[in-house]
Amino acid sequence: MSCITGKIKCPLACNYANWQTSFVNTGNSFGRPPPSYGMHDFAAMCYYPVPYPNRKMQDLPPPSSPSASSSSSDGNEVNRTRSELVLQDNLIGGCWQHCNIDGPFPTNMVRAGVDADGSVIFAGRAFHEGEMIPAKVIPSKNACYICYGGEEIMKEDFEVLRQGDFVWEFAANGVVPDGAVKMGATVDGEPLYMGRALHCGTQTPGKVHSSHGCLYIPFEGAEISHAEYEVLCLK
Repeated sequence: MSCITGKIKCPLACNYANWQTSFVNTGNSFGRPPPSYGMHDFAAMCYYPVPYPNRKMQDLPPPSSPSASSSSSDGNEVNRTRSELVLQDNLIGGCWQHCNIDGPFPTNMVRAGVDADGSVIFAGRAFHEGEMIPAKVIPSKNACYICYGGEEIMKEDFEVLRQGDFVWEFAANGVVPDGAVKMGATVDGEPLYMGRALHCGTQTPGKVHSSHGCLYIPFEGAEISHAEYEVLCLK
């Protein structure tokens, strides 16, 4: 993880204050909470899932397999797969914006579902017990929920996914399609992806846990599993 202090221009038109801005490498930074979690300033932080692209990164040859990676000159491993939300010149990826349940919430968040009362649910993630977990964010209720250990858990501090070329693709039994967006990871380093499923009149997002063979969603205090689901992918 690299840190830069100062006002940074964001190609997604985010507004920055003069705070420390951290570019977070999704392949290596899920084992600890992002540095923004002690600060509740809406305009202060924005996180890229990978370091901002430079000429050295763009000149690297494409990977020979989905698991291929390359190293930058400073020794930090940079994953080159589509699932890492690589920011190319056409900006196919998105950015992460730190939020608190008290708001305010940014515009152009990625829509992920709808609650039983019609409230729109957006894609997010939150740090919990050493894991970065996909979350459902409901701004109209000032709420963010994850599922963990069989329970639905509210989180006060979290991140929301903003903008990008995304699509939802059908999958089942823990499988994720090509281009699935890596949203987080378990404490053991297993990737977690965002999925969603229809449940009790809602369309609820949650985490695809491949080794468990299912999608888990947070719903009415519990962690509910679904064998069939949709997965958030890069278009």
